[in-house]
Amino acid sequence: MLGMGLDGYDLSIMAVALLSLTPSWGLSPWETGVVMAMPLLGSFFGALLGGAVIDRWGRRRLLLPNVVLYALGAGLSAISPNLLVLSVARFIVGLGIGLDYPLVSTLVAEYRRTADRGQGFVWINLAWESGALLSSLVGWWFFDFGPDAWRWMLGSAVIPAVLLLQVRRKLPESPRWLARHARLEAADRALRLLRPEWQHSERMTALGLYAGQCRHWSDLLRKQWHRRLFLGVLPWFFLDVVGLGVALYFPTVLRSEGLATTDAQAAVINAIFIGLSMAGMALILPRIDRVGRVRLQWMGFFAMAFGLITLSLALLSHRSWAVFLGAGVYCLGIGMGPGVTVFALAVELFPTDLRGSASGLAAAVARIGALLSAVGFPLMEAGITIPGVLAILAVCAIAAAWVTWHYQLETKGLSLEYLETSTKP
Repeated sequence: MLGMGLDGYDLSIMAVALLSLTPSWGLSPWETGVVMAMPLLGSFFGALLGGAVIDRWGRRRLLLPNVVLYALGAGLSAISPNLLVLSVARFIVGLGIGLDYPLVSTLVAEYRRTADRGQGFVWINLAWESGALLSSLVGWWFFDFGPDAWRWMLGSAVIPAVLLLQVRRKLPESPRWLARHARLEAADRALRLLRPEWQHSERMTALGLYAGQCRHWSDLLRKQWHRRLFLGVLPWFFLDVVGLGVALYFPTVLRSEGLATTDAQAAVINAIFIGLSMAGMALILPRIDRVGRVRLQWMGFFAMAFGLITLSLALLSHRSWAVFLGAGVYCLGIGMGPGVTVFALAVELFPTDLRGSASGLAAAVARIGALLSAVGFPLMEAGITIPGVLAILAVCAIAAAWVTWHYQLETKGLSLEYLETSTKP
């Protein structure tokens, strides 16, 4: 969970740091888009690489290297002398984050029990939001440091990265992955740590289901996986188009529209809305394994669309209370649905030997969406204004809701062992 917290911290701290960096370096809209896009580009390559690595060489293989990359990138960001070095540093940070996406979600799916597996995905996303919330508060604290406040903000990510390195050294390898690669003794030892109440015969029965030849990641392109891929990939893509665009630029919008009088005030308001997303996640924590992923996802996307439309109209009519209402509904919609469920479906729908690759592919495609949003948001804002951009994002949220409703592949209450051998959930 701490890894996702680190991801949320770094991607969100940039939104706050931008308030200090832009005037300090006199960045143009294009340069702003480049700075915001580099970690997303890095995470695209990291997700593709990470998914393939953990399927072929094991889940533990990336537990430490990605955090090291992250820390190096954060440190380099803090001392960057120019835009080129900063862009490279942010790319390195993104590479580490991308490597982590398929890893964390796969481990959650394979470590948790069937009855509460969905709650595991809520917890990792609460960790992401906690990191994002902390970044807003840290940003608020550093604003008094003057023109170079952004350096302290970006460099501060090194501290939690060092702590995460210590925590991850103790995690065991996935028993399912070990069994799939015919390492039954090691799988038995790992499973005994995770399920100490199971007898030896129970462990052997469960692990025996994973015996067989491992498939190559290219098998995901076969027709039998198309429906699962559409549901696992497309909603996550739309979520990042919508979510990252709003998250990265919301503090800037507050300032430009006069809804926050200072950068510090914008950071605090941003933190409050992140808290609303966390409240939404807390609400579904005891319900996700009963209600299911699909229903929460399409309802959440519709709530996001409603919030964005409200926000767009409120900006056009200059009604401050409606701006905050729309933003609040939008944040609750993310927290009560797709902010959690896209991660779950991207891994639960696929068997052990393809799970990391599928999750990596979904995360990489989502990064393309985030990249389009990060670069396109400031450029479109100049052409069609912020209300017009928000209206386009609302259409994307509605499209994601339709995809989710159309495919209806539910995984609640189904064991990974069942999903391993079943042709459909």
